[in-house]
Amino acid sequence: MKTYSSLRVERTIVGGFLSLVVVGTFLIWTLNMAWGKPIAFVDALFTATSALCVTGLSVVNTGQDLCLASQWVVLALIQLGGLGVMTAATALLLLLRQKIGIRQRLLFAGGLGLDTPAGAVRLLMKILKMTILIEGLCCIPLFIAFVKDYSPVRALYLAIFHSISAFCNAGFSLFSNSLEGYANTFWVPATIMFLIVSGGAGFLVLSGVWRYTTRGESLAPHCRFVLVVTAGLITVGTTLFLISDWDGAFQGLSPILKIWNALFQSITPRTAGFDTINQAQFSSLGLFITCLLMIIGASPGSTGGGIKTTTFGLLVVSTFTELRGKKHVVLWNRAVPMDNIRRALTLTVLYFGTVLMSLIALSITESVSFHTLIFEAFSAMGTVGLSLGITSSLSSIGKMILVLLMFWGRVGILTFMYGIVSHETRDNVNYATTNIPIG
Repeated sequence: MKTYSSLRVERTIVGGFLSLVVVGTFLIWTLNMAWGKPIAFVDALFTATSALCVTGLSVVNTGQDLCLASQWVVLALIQLGGLGVMTAATALLLLLRQKIGIRQRLLFAGGLGLDTPAGAVRLLMKILKMTILIEGLCCIPLFIAFVKDYSPVRALYLAIFHSISAFCNAGFSLFSNSLEGYANTFWVPATIMFLIVSGGAGFLVLSGVWRYTTRGESLAPHCRFVLVVTAGLITVGTTLFLISDWDGAFQGLSPILKIWNALFQSITPRTAGFDTINQAQFSSLGLFITCLLMIIGASPGSTGGGIKTTTFGLLVVSTFTELRGKKHVVLWNRAVPMDNIRRALTLTVLYFGTVLMSLIALSITESVSFHTLIFEAFSAMGTVGLSLGITSSLSSIGKMILVLLMFWGRVGILTFMYGIVSHETRDNVNYATTNIPIG
């Protein structure tokens, strides 16, 4: 049974996100009313939710329809959403030289999906340093690329915005066609891909890799697993996109640019949302592969969404373990507890169940093709941001359904799974077993 304090942790995480959504909505709405093009309140709500939940789906043109002040609000929401509300709140307490109590440590750990607050402050400082370092350094190559076409001030602003948006896996761009204007280049896509992979790997993995490279410490099984699954998904995804769209979406590009854009397309569905090729140009197989990658998403404790790489990896490994008739799931000579496998199954069923219900609702409210709704729903639930171009044409009810999907995909599942991990109880009664036929 959940205790009062544990319930308070989850409520605070959800309440923190909701509060920021409300504040961000009113700021974007009022600022645009005063200094820009007036936008509908539901569009301001959609934009604020998409930014805070680091999704990237947009019903307005961020670079043209939002005034500069609103763009900065969006950028702030992206950074807060990428770090996690409780990470940002704990960092604020440190800046104000306030003592970090056990409750704040629990909230911070819960925001990252951890089951213990041990070493929370040290981890927080590492996260902040890594975030500033990676985003800051990646601004340099982006600035060099953008300054060729824009004034130095504008180029610097574009570099900062896209560096933060990419590292937080948000997918918001100030260009009306995302990064499609850079499909024939290498500098910008390379930087964006590095940012996406870094942010999507998770802060714990980044910290582990840093200790491995600087101190020679061995990687924890969790870090190895994330890196192996991530590398596998990128490789397989790139290969499949080349097979599906060599003469399709990539038509007209040189062979090396086809491989380059296939690599980008393999990375961006993992909750980033940028694109160098218009998604509507991909074949049905290409869109299906994109949906699969959007479902899997990033890694635990990262800036991205999805069911997570570890969930997908555990399901695959446990399947092969069962096929081989083995009793235990083993990774690098370490047995994986059955609790982890059950949570992976729970999360996956919950994820697909949510998308299924949303698709039923969207089919009733919207009059567009079903495959575009499927793509849109998985993009929102996975906090990806890729779209086939129907987002702005959705009805107000349809937009609210996507708002709920984005919020649940970023915040709801995180707190739900944190609740399972933190409040799991052991049965004191041993029951007689029974076999249930499967298959």
